[in-house]
Amino acid sequence: MKNLRIEQTSERISDQFGMGIVEFLISQTHLASRLNSAKSETIKRNPGYSNGDIAKSYIGLLCLGKNKFAEIEPLRSDCDFRTFLKLERVPSPAVLEHRLDEAALSEEWKQIILDESLHLLRKAGAPINPVTIQGKSFIPVDVSKPFAFIGKEGYCLSFGQETSVTVRAAEQLAEGPFLWRLEAKEGSEMMEKLLDRNIDFVIKLQTDAGTWMETARKYGTCSTEREGKNVYFGSVAEPITAAGAKKPAYYVFKLIETTIDKNGQILLIPEYEADVYMTTLDTPPEAVPRLYGEHLKACKSLRREFMFDLGFKQPPSRNKKTNALALHFGIYAYNLLRFAGQGKIRAKRIRDTIRELPNMVIKEVEE
Repeated sequence: MKNLRIEQTSERISDQFGMGIVEFLISQTHLASRLNSAKSETIKRNPGYSNGDIAKSYIGLLCLGKNKFAEIEPLRSDCDFRTFLKLERVPSPAVLEHRLDEAALSEEWKQIILDESLHLLRKAGAPINPVTIQGKSFIPVDVSKPFAFIGKEGYCLSFGQETSVTVRAAEQLAEGPFLWRLEAKEGSEMMEKLLDRNIDFVIKLQTDAGTWMETARKYGTCSTEREGKNVYFGSVAEPITAAGAKKPAYYVFKLIETTIDKNGQILLIPEYEADVYMTTLDTPPEAVPRLYGEHLKACKSLRREFMFDLGFKQPPSRNKKTNALALHFGIYAYNLLRFAGQGKIRAKRIRDTIRELPNMVIKEVEE
């Protein structure tokens, strides 16, 4: 099987040479042809600019770290931008915005973009690497609404999709087993669906620390950090009532009881801090906060790259639906750049890939 590999070169042919990489990767999917064949009644016929050229122009703009429609104007006279992206014409800002306004009135384009974003990763043979827990490997799915990311690489799976849709998307890219990591506000509604599909998860719960003291003393292992400060780690099996559930779930807790503050003052009323998780992993309790901490760190970093490196800190339009469509194009560009930036040791940050794109070449390698 041939996979695609992108490498650095010392030769810089043109500032827009990187658009050749972008076009080649887009051409591995059916994005342009599917958008050209889209039957949306909301788009008026415009023979001057195909839907495919509109899409490639905007993805090219995003791969330069720009998302404002007005920023396409200087590229209209850039022959290399048009040539490397194989565009018949580069749209004006007004044409680009108007076409996205029209397309945003239906869901068709958004679904096509998400489908073809996954198709790109499959066709390119994008690596999806696992996390390892006690010698067992899991493909992480990190949910930070509205985003869902997969693998240690952090490819974007979906944007505001139903759990079942995100599950199917993950299964298109990797065989699993999967480990979903979520926050309480996302996990409560997803937990039953994951249990029904026999998918492992770690969810941090929102809880009152004081209500866990009795459980911590009964089931936890206590260690003393200093005089007057005890830390309890432990887990409690939770009966599962979800239909189709095939594995037990556990409450995992870390509770800190402070009776003397760090200055030596005895507290009249003890202070309690608690981190409580629910998980299907049968693993030492101490491992669960670490896994969840990795989730928080990954999501913070990936969201920052998406919003800042692709220019989405400020939305491109005053139209909410158009902004949602633009974000879907952002997912496509993000995954393309994330793949292009995969190094032998670690992945490049999106902004670094954007900067180095003109110095990259693409190769097919046997796997």
